[in-house]
Amino acid sequence: MVHAGRSNGLQTIFSFFLGLMLTAFLGVGVYTFHPPAKQPDLRIQELDRREQAIRIKSPQDDLSVADRDEVQRITEERNKLYDESQARREAWGRSTSIILVALATMVMAVSLVRADQLPVISNGLLLGGVFTMVYGVGWIIATDTSVARFAVMTVALAITLGLGYMRFVRRRPVATAHSEPGLADGEGLGRIEQRLRHLEERVNRAADALGPRDER
Repeated sequence: MVHAGRSNGLQTIFSFFLGLMLTAFLGVGVYTFHPPAKQPDLRIQELDRREQAIRIKSPQDDLSVADRDEVQRITEERNKLYDESQARREAWGRSTSIILVALATMVMAVSLVRADQLPVISNGLLLGGVFTMVYGVGWIIATDTSVARFAVMTVALAITLGLGYMRFVRRRPVATAHSEPGLADGEGLGRIEQRLRHLEERVNRAADALGPRDER
């Protein structure tokens, strides 16, 4: 019993570790082959230096009309770069979330294959799919505020419920069907015991019948 409990604990730890490693692998893979858009940091820094140079040249109250127009133009261009960067970041976060949810769905679907024969690997894949699903939903929550966030979360919830039903609910009739031969075997043993009792009773009656002859 001690060895069995220790083995079950090691299997649980391995499944959990496999799920974490799979999530990290998928996350790094998506970030490698689908990197975020480059931020316009150099352009923004250049605009900041130009504005600073103008303000250093003349105090705030002594700026000429041309300098004020230049500062206003720099500010508008910088705000435009910020807005474009935010839009690209939201688009990247949305696409990354969709990719992660799709990969999580594939992994969770693969975990259903030969789940009874390979329970440890199957549980690890299932955990990896769940962790990746959470990771993908987290990206859409952090980077997007549009209807796409609700749509991605709805799809993730539907996929999770569907695969959970197939994994934990749909397998019960199979287990029940597999248990029926055991019931049949139990009934067969009962019939065998009943036949043995009948045979024993016949032997006892035969012995009683032969008993008086032996006495004579």
